[in-house]
Amino acid sequence: MAPDHINNVERQLIDNLRAGTYNTNAGIGSGSAWTSSDVTVFGQFPSTDQVTYPCIITEIMSNGIQEQFMGQKVTYDGSTKVGELYGIAIRIHIAVDRASSITVSGAPYKERRLLNYLMLNCANVLNDCDFIGSESSTDTEVVQRTFSGFQDIGYNPELEIWAAMATMVIVFKNDR
Repeated sequence: MAPDHINNVERQLIDNLRAGTYNTNAGIGSGSAWTSSDVTVFGQFPSTDQVTYPCIITEIMSNGIQEQFMGQKVTYDGSTKVGELYGIAIRIHIAVDRASSITVSGAPYKERRLLNYLMLNCANVLNDCDFIGSESSTDTEVVQRTFSGFQDIGYNPELEIWAAMATMVIVFKNDR
């Protein structure tokens, strides 16, 4: 059975966002921008009665074959397989309401300052995710990732919510 790369990518991104973990010292160590109780991470859009702030919402926008790099019916690893590069596009939303606050180095970060902090550290977390699962069969070999940066950054005065959105495309090796 082939590894479930799409769910592995999504799970690793959500887990790392929940913990706020990213690499430091050129990948030698790791740090944490927040703890799991500071930011709520949703794997899909929550209903209005479930949403809590500050929050990060991930949604898969698309997926599909980028290119076949080994062709059809190639024998390797003792069996006949198809080798290809497969891609997944994920949209990441950040939302902060007026009551949201995270303490950073002893100072409370609120509103637009908190949104800016979450955008930068979310980008760190997303770009440093290694996609290594708990078992070797769940490892996903990422060959490219493209992070668009946050855009559509704004404030809705009626809802008193600051928000931003980014897109990330992750391309990985897939054989079947």
